[in-house]
Amino acid sequence: MKTKTLLQTFAFLCLFNYSFAVDRIVQENGPSGTFSTISAAITASVNGDRIIVHPKIGGNPYIENITIDKSLEIVSATNDVRYRIQGNVVITALNNRTVTLIGAHLVSGDISGATAGWRTNVNIMGCILDGGSINFNNQYYVSVVSNILESGSIILSHGRVLGNQLNNEATLIQIANSTSIADDTLNIVANITPRIFCSSNIFLNIYNNFIRRNLINTVANTHSIEYTFVATQNKMNIINNTVVTPYSNFSTGRARYLSLSSPALIKNNIFQASQFSVSNFAPNAIVAASGNSSSYNYIMNTLVAYPAASTTDVTLTANPVNATTGQLVLPTPALNGADPSFEFYDLDLSVGDAGCFGGSYSLDNYFPITGSSRVFWLEVPFGVTTTGSPVQIKAEGFDR
Repeated sequence: MKTKTLLQTFAFLCLFNYSFAVDRIVQENGPSGTFSTISAAITASVNGDRIIVHPKIGGNPYIENITIDKSLEIVSATNDVRYRIQGNVVITALNNRTVTLIGAHLVSGDISGATAGWRTNVNIMGCILDGGSINFNNQYYVSVVSNILESGSIILSHGRVLGNQLNNEATLIQIANSTSIADDTLNIVANITPRIFCSSNIFLNIYNNFIRRNLINTVANTHSIEYTFVATQNKMNIINNTVVTPYSNFSTGRARYLSLSSPALIKNNIFQASQFSVSNFAPNAIVAASGNSSSYNYIMNTLVAYPAASTTDVTLTANPVNATTGQLVLPTPALNGADPSFEFYDLDLSVGDAGCFGGSYSLDNYFPITGSSRVFWLEVPFGVTTTGSPVQIKAEGFDR
């Protein structure tokens, strides 16, 4: 992974540990000095090495279960072309170990870690998983960025989840319980996912996600954003999301847009039923009884038990977005309908739209996922002007 910092670069990072790091080449029928399997290259590597994997001829996979037990970066040898793996990738934990996996295509198998050793840093970026999940316990800090999961979930306790696409309606982004860090913060930004679920005492920034399910809900108490930890203080910022929730076959266990046991700041969101059916039960919302702040949300139908509602929340009679793409269906009051404060402006510096394509973290920043290099995170102060002191801007990205 290459991390790019604008205007200020910290060049001296762990240099003493990786002074003799080298590139290890994996190539089918490669010349002398290369490796025929990824596992063989890992065995020969030392901490800090980079393993460069040539995709196999004809797109065939490397058939192997891979265990990564060193600080390594594994990338593709070919820009914008992923190397294929048939098997599981397991990352063993060790304090201060860092493992980066870029551009892998798992035709079967999971990417996971299940051993002790806080804190192990893991970066999963630009990968495709045809059938497996990304699953790490609370010993890992995981950055999950720009991946496509056809049938699996993303499960972690610490880290960040940015710009991923989960295509199976039975899957979810799950934040699991942790005893490693109390009161941690986790960013869940600009993902396309059926659900977000958290059972941990953790603060969540849930921004610009397209949370969609279109099939009639047949499992009771399956909710689009669910936070089960009970607290009296604010535990979530839920801002600029588009939530498309299905009708249910249940009344008491119907699907909800929100099911929150702790207070939240709820702003600039769109809540829409995915389809109308007179024989089924429309989605609703349950939030903590007090401590919430709600404003500039656009709601398809009247929500039950939603004490946070304010005068700027708007109840709609027609769907404001396309349930497949999340794009606004015009005309709609959600266009330029976000909080008019400058920090919520759209990228063109107009008053922001509500929903996942509005504001600075617009879904447009992250999609489509192509496997190409991508800048995925910016740290920049709001209200940049043309006068005054120098501005510190930090950008993070990856390539290959």
